[in-house]
Amino acid sequence: MTSEYMLRTFLGFAHSGWRWAVVLSALIAFGWALIRLTGKAEDARLTRFSMLAFIISMDMQVLFGLLHFVERLSLGAIYDGIWLHLALGVVALGVLHGLSARARRQEAQAQARTHLMAVVVSFALAFVGVATLVGGLPRWL
Repeated sequence: MTSEYMLRTFLGFAHSGWRWAVVLSALIAFGWALIRLTGKAEDARLTRFSMLAFIISMDMQVLFGLLHFVERLSLGAIYDGIWLHLALGVVALGVLHGLSARARRQEAQAQARTHLMAVVVSFALAFVGVATLVGGLPRWL
């Protein structure tokens, strides 16, 4: 079955469309962490808020993905690459939550570095996860 099936269900549409919220929140979180790391911003609240927005968007993306996976599994519509896609999404979320929790106990510079690392690593894992699917990277375009 092709990836066109994804657009014909609410969960498929939600999982596919929500990625743009993930991309936008990742860019904002990356930018604020980078600004804070360079010392141009002392206010930690904006960095925490941008990280929270990224974490929530990733949580929602993985939730939509898991529900869509269960839906596809129940219909027998599983295709190559979906298992790795699922695994990388869950790992990306685990890395994001783990590093974010670690950053809460750090001083300002280390916290900014950890937030930056959390965004880059989790987004890279999600990106590779998309590349494993049928259709791969053109899904991002």
